[in-house]
Amino acid sequence: MLKLGRGRSLNISRWVGKDAKLLDISSRKPVTCRMKQKVDDVLEPFAKKHRRLPVLDDKGHVRGMLAATDVLKVLGGWKKGGKTRPKDRLAVKVKDVMSSHIFHLDKNAQLPAVLSFFRHHRRGAYPVLYRKSLLGMVTEWDIVRQIRGKTGVKVSDIMVRKPLVAQENYNVTDVAKMLCLGGFRRLPVVKKGILLGIVTPRDILRFLHEKNIPGKLEGQKQSVKSVMERRVAATGPNQDVYDVVKIIVGNKIGGLPVIEDRELLGIITERDIVDAVEI
Repeated sequence: MLKLGRGRSLNISRWVGKDAKLLDISSRKPVTCRMKQKVDDVLEPFAKKHRRLPVLDDKGHVRGMLAATDVLKVLGGWKKGGKTRPKDRLAVKVKDVMSSHIFHLDKNAQLPAVLSFFRHHRRGAYPVLYRKSLLGMVTEWDIVRQIRGKTGVKVSDIMVRKPLVAQENYNVTDVAKMLCLGGFRRLPVVKKGILLGIVTPRDILRFLHEKNIPGKLEGQKQSVKSVMERRVAATGPNQDVYDVVKIIVGNKIGGLPVIEDRELLGIITERDIVDAVEI
């Protein structure tokens, strides 16, 4: 992906101060999972709503993070457990597929430090801890929603141009590999440059869950069109970033394709906005 725009900063000090407490903007009581649970146990929360889950040990301490792509990798045989039979992949323990090298933020961290943390570690969410206890989660979405008015910054100033895309004739297995091995949270689906939809790891997990074939991701020949989201909110290159923020916050989504006359020009995500935020 190429980010070719000059880039402009988004000053949010008119809406939130430097001394804002992390717990004032973070999400409280996040949904969690346990290290001893099986992949089969966590499919439903991913299929229905969540992109990531903090993983707790028996004492309730955070030991890792589990993302939708981690689950996809197991189900497709592209991670530990990949040599097992498809039905046995559902029995793989969360502790064996989670990301155990996690970073966390203290509840007393102030917003400038939080922004720096996001830019340095390049993750979408971090646990908020106090004495090893999980108090909440702070996500890129939590930061983006602090923008509450026009910014004077255009979408074209910070969007990613020429994003990686999935063509309409790609099958579900190939798209899942693109998402997992490339580390992407979403892929626009196009036909001759025209936007048809968006596909995310959660869309594929939902498809497998609804079809009751969660252990059979490998070898799925259905077109990506059968799992993608067709009703896609989009934006134009000349829109103010706040117009994007309203859609992201209102729909709790991670980004928007940027189009002009239905042609895909780029994509703007929570991360692009957070990278541009200053205070």
